[in-house]
Amino acid sequence: MTTARSSRAREEKDHPAIEAWRRVQPSRAVPGVPVETLQNRAKGRVYRLTGAGPAGEDVVAKWSTRERVLRESLAYEKVLPSLPVSRVRHYGTLEDASGWWLFVASAGGEKYSAVNPEHRSMAGRWLGVLHTSADRQPPRAMLPDRSPSYYLRELRAGSEEVADRLDNPALAPDDVLVLKEILAQCDVVASRWREIERRCQTTPPTFVHGDFAPKNMRVDRAGGRTRLRPFDWASSGWGTPAADLPQLDLTPSGYWPSPDLDVYRATVTSTWPTLTRRDLLGLAVVGKIFRSLVCLRLEATGLTTDWPERGMSNMRYYHADLRDALGVAGWSP
Repeated sequence: MTTARSSRAREEKDHPAIEAWRRVQPSRAVPGVPVETLQNRAKGRVYRLTGAGPAGEDVVAKWSTRERVLRESLAYEKVLPSLPVSRVRHYGTLEDASGWWLFVASAGGEKYSAVNPEHRSMAGRWLGVLHTSADRQPPRAMLPDRSPSYYLRELRAGSEEVADRLDNPALAPDDVLVLKEILAQCDVVASRWREIERRCQTTPPTFVHGDFAPKNMRVDRAGGRTRLRPFDWASSGWGTPAADLPQLDLTPSGYWPSPDLDVYRATVTSTWPTLTRRDLLGLAVVGKIFRSLVCLRLEATGLTTDWPERGMSNMRYYHADLRDALGVAGWSP
């Protein structure tokens, strides 16, 4: 039993996330802290280092490409410190031989639920403060583009990639049918692009999270105060707030935040007095379309293999979400 514990401690001590954390925080001794894998995907890996923080708090270590890590660290280092919103602490980044590391404090707290009225209200208020305070301090020059033009590029690239994968013999006939229906949905979206741009003009551009989803936020009640703590800013940028506002519709999903739009409007009205609830509903629909387009383009790469089942499972979600959004907008294929 002693031997097993020693072996486990050595493995944790030699973990690449621990080694990178030592280099970022050289004064913090972290011998043998537990390392939990939270995510292991092609785009990156995420670990929790239990008790490794300066005050004994958990630390989240993210390993990914240079582009993703630097984009997220830009949000933590250059944008968020000047904005009056709650967030997780950022400890730093590090380049190593195989990629880049980013370290932040673990958000802790309870999982966000899009069907919890309290959570939805907190999300609406938090987003309202983020969007209007960033609008007054625009750091646009340094941030990735999140205007409608960015999502139009995603639409075109995603449509091309899906079309190129229709001849994969590993796809079942039902799979091909779903992909063809997605292409038809994309054609409808493209045909409505002028209206989409018009809806996005109901607010000025601002700093957006870009992946404001339940998986990327926690509700923290520590210290007698309740705060929303979003994290994972790798998709953030400068553009329309639409992408942060999608609502749950007919299709059950754990992906959409469904922030309370009435609370959001009450929060932004002193800065954006002409914004109506109808405008917000239009932005929410557009935001769901935008984020579905990004997701389906990313997922299309997984349809080239001999085992496209996982990719098709996700494609069916995006198909349903686009159907919901187009139905709410009144745009039928």
